[in-house]
Amino acid sequence: MIRYGVVGCAGIGTDHGDAVVDAEGAELVACADLDADAASDFADEYDCAAYTDTAEMVADADVDAVSVCTPSGTHADLTVEAARAGAHVLCEKPLDVYADRMDRMIDACDEAGVTLAGVYQKRTFDSAQRAKRAVEDGELGDLVLGDAQVKWFRSQPYYDSGEWRGTREMDGGAMLNQAIHFIDMLQWLGGGVESVQAMTDTLARDLECEDTAAIAFRFSNGALGTISVTTATKGGGDRIELNGTEGSLALTGDSITEFRVGTGEESHYSAETESVDVDIASHEWGDGHRAVVQDFVDALREGREPMVPGREARTAVDIILAAYESSERGERVALDEVRGG
Repeated sequence: MIRYGVVGCAGIGTDHGDAVVDAEGAELVACADLDADAASDFADEYDCAAYTDTAEMVADADVDAVSVCTPSGTHADLTVEAARAGAHVLCEKPLDVYADRMDRMIDACDEAGVTLAGVYQKRTFDSAQRAKRAVEDGELGDLVLGDAQVKWFRSQPYYDSGEWRGTREMDGGAMLNQAIHFIDMLQWLGGGVESVQAMTDTLARDLECEDTAAIAFRFSNGALGTISVTTATKGGGDRIELNGTEGSLALTGDSITEFRVGTGEESHYSAETESVDVDIASHEWGDGHRAVVQDFVDALREGREPMVPGREARTAVDIILAAYESSERGERVALDEVRGG
């Protein structure tokens, strides 16, 4: 039985608490938060021990694994603290907001001999798994384009609700906070990103980071792609689309909304296509986190890598860091440049 603790007792921390309670092979034994009242409330709800210090929690409650669910810019320090205390770490997105911090997390877990995993729950959805198979099995042919659109609304009071929101040190902007799941999904489906060229701006909100970004990039396999992001629009939505030489597929929400492949009938100016039938289950809020936590627990018990190991969890952040660098320099930036590779 994996003895489990949750670090960060508000917001997404309760989703992790629910997921651990539901997980087979795990027991939620402790929680930690700098806010003693938040820790106490969480402990009362989940019948576990409350702490204000992560290392003390790991040692005193004999914790095997933790979920880190605190503001993004604190992830590195808390992960290092938990790892040095001997706990495996499942870290919420993003892994952290700077490359050197992510390096420190990965190195600390390697040195301590513990597992580090990231949370990208959208990968667990049936629609995402079916789209991944379509790419890998060649149903779309050779990928030529991949696009992600994340056009959402976040009010100024939302950014004003926490001193950390929208700051470079603790949060990041629309890409690091809102769009990162879609950026991860697109790069994962497409086989990785080699370089990006981006423009970012703060057009409608008062925050340190961007509320809007437009990115062009090249996949590692040579295909091209785009990412459009904003938290300053009304009436927008989100969508991922993959276009290959033999077909196209689109994901909206947790569904595949378009999936068509060529029939072989074509002319100079058009090609006949047919729809591919898919049987995709819908998801309720929390299903993805339950799947991620269960996979993490199973990985620890089975001695295997988790669904998204730490080095892979940093990839979406590296893309965003390259976009920041590209916007500042006005030129294309390879991901290896922000990784120090």
